[in-house]
Amino acid sequence: MFKVSNIKQSLRFKLIIGFVVITVPLFGLMLYNNYYASNMIREQVAESNKNSMILYSHQIEAALNKETNFLYNIAVEDPNLAALPQLMDDPNEYFLAKATLISTISRYHRYDNSVDLQFIYSLRNKDFFTTQIKEPSYERMNAIKTSIENLVKEVKLDSEYFQKWKAIEYNEGKYALIRMVSTGDDFYVGAFIELENLVIPLDIIHSKEGFAGFLNQQGQLITNAGAITPNRSLSVGAKRSGDYTIVKQDDHRYIAVTNPVIGTDVILSVFVPEDQMLEDLEKFRRGIILISIGALFILVIYLIYLNDIILKPMNNLVFGMRRIKHGDWDTRLKPSKSREFAIIEETFNGMAAEIHELKINVYEEQIKAHKAELKHLQLQINPHFLLNSINIIYNLAEIKNYNVIQLMCMNLVKYFRFTTRTNQAFVTVNEEMEHMESYIKIQQVRFPERITYEIQIEEGAGEGAIPPLLIQPFIENAIKHGFDFMDHPFHISIRIRLVGQDQLEITVWDNGNGFSPEMLEKLQSGSYMEHQNGEHLGITNVQYRIKHLFGQDARLEFDNVPQAGALIRIELPFRTVEQFTSY
Repeated sequence: MFKVSNIKQSLRFKLIIGFVVITVPLFGLMLYNNYYASNMIREQVAESNKNSMILYSHQIEAALNKETNFLYNIAVEDPNLAALPQLMDDPNEYFLAKATLISTISRYHRYDNSVDLQFIYSLRNKDFFTTQIKEPSYERMNAIKTSIENLVKEVKLDSEYFQKWKAIEYNEGKYALIRMVSTGDDFYVGAFIELENLVIPLDIIHSKEGFAGFLNQQGQLITNAGAITPNRSLSVGAKRSGDYTIVKQDDHRYIAVTNPVIGTDVILSVFVPEDQMLEDLEKFRRGIILISIGALFILVIYLIYLNDIILKPMNNLVFGMRRIKHGDWDTRLKPSKSREFAIIEETFNGMAAEIHELKINVYEEQIKAHKAELKHLQLQINPHFLLNSINIIYNLAEIKNYNVIQLMCMNLVKYFRFTTRTNQAFVTVNEEMEHMESYIKIQQVRFPERITYEIQIEEGAGEGAIPPLLIQPFIENAIKHGFDFMDHPFHISIRIRLVGQDQLEITVWDNGNGFSPEMLEKLQSGSYMEHQNGEHLGITNVQYRIKHLFGQDARLEFDNVPQAGALIRIELPFRTVEQFTSY
């Protein structure tokens, strides 16, 4: 959050925001202008074609209504059709009546090309006969007849075919309109019109590349006479605006204008290519784009100029201050082209040199103070065990256990010889573990058969350098608080290993009572160091020493082992004693 706030307050950010404020409205205006001009042209083209389509739709509707009325007249008034039910038992008369009926219907449509054929079907004797089919191809003629015959055999009186003109697919990719009328005497009279014969002429579209066709109720193009690609399948999408719809097909965009044909289930539609329609608009678009690119180029040049004169010197100054903040006192700023920034940079370099020199002096004084403090901390740890040790020897002398007294004295000599080496700031892990063995053996004398221990040192880890008496406070606390009222021996484990090539890990755990939840929370949060009053002084000394000697690379962690006791983990950078300068 702090970094984001700093970025927002920076001069660079404000200049970039200003640049964006200028350029975004410019490009927004250009885009809106293109969008508005394109929509205007689309709407004009759509309106022009819409009017033509409405006129042609009315023509189609008039022709279909005329044919529907003719079918009703035949079904109700034609005497030959009315006589057919009574002549079924006389084949000759029945055939003569059929021929007369077909002749009458054909004579009526002799000069009418809108209807392709009429048909009559008898439900009683399954007799199906039609007027002449106007098809030169036998396969197509047979497909028309078969599709109509299959339909009339299955259609019911409540079907929509008796209510309006409906589209059917009579051949693959070929559609036609069919309308039927019932005579009431088990006869159906119907008409068949191929949709391709009703498609709007292309000269009405005002576009050489466009095409017209009929859509079904699902929006699928079912006629394509005049389409650019045969068997085109177009679907009217949801991108609709006013009286037109934008359709995409084969990487081309079309402006689709539709109008339903009343009395049918089809929709008349015109498709005009958008690229052809907007061809004259491209020159206008290019002019606006060139102007915008020129303005953008000028603004970018100006931004580069501002960056070289103001932002770059300012950024160098901020970078130098950050480097100084992170302790790089050798940072110096390069001369600037601007006189004002040259004065600032000269002043900055002089101040950095003076602060660096002052920092070195203060640092040397702090090192001397830390050396004295570390020696004081070591001495503070040394006498902690003295009184208990003397008391143990006294008790052993009373019972005249001289062998144990000798063992106790030998371990005490090793212990105090190690603790009195105050001139050493670091010892090896092996030396520290030898000292810890002496300490634990003294405790074993104090608590016979109550304490066991195990020390594991990984190969190579024993040469690592650590502060003396680093582990003793944790062993001492474990023995003091860890095994009260335990039925089994109290066991202490110490494991020292290398993590990678440059990290030393020291782990101490036991099988005692572990830390209480309250104490574990204080240890993990570090709050135990705030108000000591003499408590946890050994742990505080360890934490203080490793932080001063190893810095942020040192870690001290506390936890409880599941179903066991306490666990302490210390992680230090791996170094040998020779790598440290003498304290």
